Amino acid sequence: MADPVSIGVLVAASTAMTAVGTIQQGMAAAAQGRAQQQAQEYNAIVKQQNAALARQQAGAREEQQRRQARQLMGQQSAALAQAGIGVGFGSALDIEEQSAVRAELDALTIAYQGELQATGLLAAAQQDIYQGEAARAAGANAQSASYVSAGASLLSGAASYGYYTGVGGAKEVAPTTFTK
Repeated sequence: MADPVSIGVLVAASTAMTAVGTIQQGMAAAAQGRAQQQAQEYNAIVKQQNAALARQQAGAREEQQRRQARQLMGQQSAALAQAGIGVGFGSALDIEEQSAVRAELDALTIAYQGELQATGLLAAAQQDIYQGEAARAAGANAQSASYVSAGASLLSGAASYGYYTGVGGAKEVAPTTFTK
């Protein structure tokens, strides 16, 4: 059988290795959480930029739609005038007004679609930010838990060391016998 001091040294070394490993795992979890947060923040920035781009593109398409509509309405007025139909009153006015309303509705639909796309991207960016914050918090919590776990390992190891070496007043207790 090994002597108590040798067993105590092995217990102390094992306890120290366990504590150090536990702390390193916690530090790695915290670093991973921070890295994940940075990645999620980058994703959020890209989505925010894409939202701004979606609005710009929708604005450009909206303006193009309005230009095309003005050109088409001008051609429509010219065709009505060439056909000898009076422009600006009666049925011709109704046709021009209806065309203008449809053209504006098309332009507003394009703007609305762009705004919907931008809003969706901004919501996704907020979700990325939240996920990044959650990842960082989980890593920080894992690191804190590793300190507690390492402390518990050290205390347990110290108790075992004391038991095997008799340090700290640990004594063997004789078995108790019960009699009737």
